[in-house]
Amino acid sequence: MNLLAIDTSTEACSAAALIDGAWAERAETIGRGHTDRLMPMVQDVLSDLRASVSDLELIVVGRGPGAFTGIRIGVACAQGLAQGLACPVAPVSSLAAMAWQAGRDQAPCDVAVAIDARAGGVYFACYRVQCDALPEQRVAERVCAPEAVPALNSERVRTAGTGWGRHPELLRSAVGCPLQDSGVQLPTARAMAELALLGSPTVAPAELEPTYLRDQVVHQTRTTER
Repeated sequence: MNLLAIDTSTEACSAAALIDGAWAERAETIGRGHTDRLMPMVQDVLSDLRASVSDLELIVVGRGPGAFTGIRIGVACAQGLAQGLACPVAPVSSLAAMAWQAGRDQAPCDVAVAIDARAGGVYFACYRVQCDALPEQRVAERVCAPEAVPALNSERVRTAGTGWGRHPELLRSAVGCPLQDSGVQLPTARAMAELALLGSPTVAPAELEPTYLRDQVVHQTRTTER
């Protein structure tokens, strides 16, 4: 299947394409400016493969969680491309993609992902990563204080994400098990494309929804106050 994957859900910006079995990819940590860098990256990866947008059969996009503005940029771009091509979209979790990056060469293993969410919080989830299968979620995606992440019942967990560098002691104490740093800091579009090929569900472009965990927290807080 010919596909294009894009991700702007964090301070990283990346694009990857698979055309007739050959890969091309670009990835940069830019902080801001995703709008300016994303489409040139898309053009670059397609040019590397001597392909055009019309060759694509699937668009893959990082749905979050992550930076609000970044997620919106990626989702809007994916929707526009998919609508123009009349092809489906595969929305992939940024946390699941990082778990795959951190664990695919060590599978089977458990991977705990924590991305710095600013304001003293982290986006957190834990996955069981196995060869040739989508990561199995062991702890559901959430945004919370680092000391509030759940304890993990595992002999050893690989870690991924910027949150571990930002809150090392609080996270280590909370999970309560031996940890091994994978070196993975941010998600890549290539990893998201690989998860799409493993069977991540697809949706019609109009049905594509981003994941804003902070919105869920705000809604829950307001409901409780009432």
